[in-house]
Amino acid sequence: MTFTVGHYLAERLTQIGLKHHFAVTGDDNLVLLDQMLAHGGMKQIYSCNELNCSLSAEGYARVNGAAAAIMTLGTGAISALNVIGEAYAENLPVILISGISSANDEEAGCALPSQIATVGPIIVAAEKINSAETAPKRIDQIIQTALCEKKPAYLEIPSHIADQPCVRPSAVFVP
Repeated sequence: MTFTVGHYLAERLTQIGLKHHFAVTGDDNLVLLDQMLAHGGMKQIYSCNELNCSLSAEGYARVNGAAAAIMTLGTGAISALNVIGEAYAENLPVILISGISSANDEEAGCALPSQIATVGPIIVAAEKINSAETAPKRIDQIIQTALCEKKPAYLEIPSHIADQPCVRPSAVFVP
């Protein structure tokens, strides 16, 4: 099996002890969610909206020490900000992951802009994945920073990159 960016993310989240991640499906994160499911290391828990998804992740982080929530860019991620702000105040490492439009959509002017500046004040780190080659390093940095600082972090993964091949992660992840 070829290892993809989505598999890499799932493997790293599994290595930090997550057995579940929370998700709201949307056009720009379907490829990523498919890759997370194909990995098989975590159970995907669906929510009907982003507020519920982020609340579930925040509660999971309180019990398990960390959590991940996957949603779409735009109103999806913005709806999660109240809870992410609470996670910041409570020192909870919740990793908010937004599936974003592909490079083709960006070139055509049909993509929403990155929300890194919007979420900046209530997260400890943010990254937009620009290539499958750099994805492993960026994913590791986000997870490591969230765990070490005990604060939320934010990651944007374009739909055309989530299923692209990348290197396999090391057998052990040490934050």
